[in-house]
Amino acid sequence: MLVSFIIPSYNSAQTVSRCLDSIYALSLKPQEFEIIFIDDCSTDDTCAIVETYQSKFPNITLYKQPKNNRQGAARNRGVSVALGEYICFVDSDDVVTEGVVEAIQIAKNMQTDMTAYHYAFLNESGVITKEADKLSFADGQIFSGIEMQNKHPYWCSGPVAYIYNRAFIERVNYPFVEGVLYEDSDYVANHLYRAKRMTYSKELGYKAYYREGSTTRSINYKNVADYLLLGTRMMALYEHIMYDVSCMMCDVSIEEVERFAEEILEGACFNVERSCRRLVKLSSIKDVRAYYERVDSYVDRYTISSNKKYHAYYWNLWTALCLKHKKIAIGILAILIPVYKGINCKV
Repeated sequence: MLVSFIIPSYNSAQTVSRCLDSIYALSLKPQEFEIIFIDDCSTDDTCAIVETYQSKFPNITLYKQPKNNRQGAARNRGVSVALGEYICFVDSDDVVTEGVVEAIQIAKNMQTDMTAYHYAFLNESGVITKEADKLSFADGQIFSGIEMQNKHPYWCSGPVAYIYNRAFIERVNYPFVEGVLYEDSDYVANHLYRAKRMTYSKELGYKAYYREGSTTRSINYKNVADYLLLGTRMMALYEHIMYDVSCMMCDVSIEEVERFAEEILEGACFNVERSCRRLVKLSSIKDVRAYYERVDSYVDRYTISSNKKYHAYYWNLWTALCLKHKKIAIGILAILIPVYKGINCKV
């Protein structure tokens, strides 16, 4: 089998048909692909809709998660059962286009670890509002993931803009983190770091819909805490890369690796600072306390604060205060949150 499309989903009844129809509209033969649909305990009609597709098509399988554990767990389950030579991650509110078929064929012909392809963002009316910059690489040119990121920083931190060789995913053996949001940035960065053969297709292959109120765009204590957790995972990757540099365990030049690592470090610092900055946007002190409980269940705030590498970018007194002195920060936020809410109500 050529490719496995892995689709995690939670309460996507309004968009799932659009997503699945876009895959079945591709020029791929039925025996060339499978759709692995993982439902994360939806409470709407998502599963019923997918089951209607199962009655029509033999190459779609529905898996129901035993408990809601976010997209990371759903994607991991999809990878574990996939049969395709290549993996394509698709979000249930987005669509793919014929460009993805070209990217898959390029990946097959060039035997790449990862193949990137062009993508665009749409509003809820289906109008393209933004397109990713088209890369200057010629189709078919082989380069490493590090070279890719160095020449085009922040190309895409989500896994949906790439075709992955399944054997490569198994070799890297870095699953998505489970139970949290923003599970994909460190996943993509890890795979870019380890990709030795990579190429790019200029054809538009993926359209991402901007959905107001989606879980990744809302402000709540879990989301705000998970930015900090992402920052710690990115820092762990940075330190791993620098260890490889110190041991001369790099396949590309030290300068290229260090430049790549610097981008990872900046991302780590940014997400820790962003987490602290967004505390004022939470709805109540109860949410702030829940934020600290979530963070403290995963990481040691004092260790983060004492790691001088976090001070390289974006560090400020507020970030230091939030990490070191929870009680003082909560006291200040007890004043700031009502003021912030009052200002927003007047705007």
